[in-house]
Amino acid sequence: MQSPLYCATMRNFVTPEMADVAMQAARDVASLYPGTVTLALDGNFPFFTGFPLLPHLSHDDGTKLDFAYFYTDPNGNYLPGQTRSPVGYWAFEHRGEETCPPVRPTLRWNMGWLAPLWPDRPIDPDRTSALGRALLDDPTVEKVFIEPALAADLGLQSDKLRFQGCRAARHDDHIHVQLAPSS
Repeated sequence: MQSPLYCATMRNFVTPEMADVAMQAARDVASLYPGTVTLALDGNFPFFTGFPLLPHLSHDDGTKLDFAYFYTDPNGNYLPGQTRSPVGYWAFEHRGEETCPPVRPTLRWNMGWLAPLWPDRPIDPDRTSALGRALLDDPTVEKVFIEPALAADLGLQSDKLRFQGCRAARHDDHIHVQLAPSS
């Protein structure tokens, strides 16, 4: 987990199948880039199946998990286990490039007032796209949410790659993955 906060607040629970997907994706990235540390963000509560993990609209059954992006220092050196924000969220990569008209209600926060607080850490496009590909190539994954402009920047394409819509949270600060329903 990116922060002990996720464990302390019990937001780290996923199904065994999702845990397998996360571990395999991390192994895939580490095999391409040794020393890579893959960080998970929100999973689910260990109880209340069907109740969304706020502020998420989903994360209600252990089959959804968010991953932090990988970052470098300003010179392009990989920063293992580090994110731009202390919680892994809200350090948006495409600030000012909004793809949605203003709609209400929305969880599509800009959080521009926080941006000056984050250190200058460019996204690591190689590791982040490798994680995206590992998740998109997994046959048990149904959907992956990444903001369309960022997905294009990372060279990611797939029928599983989706835009979450204009009322849901932005996905240019993390990768959201969810498993296909079990039969």
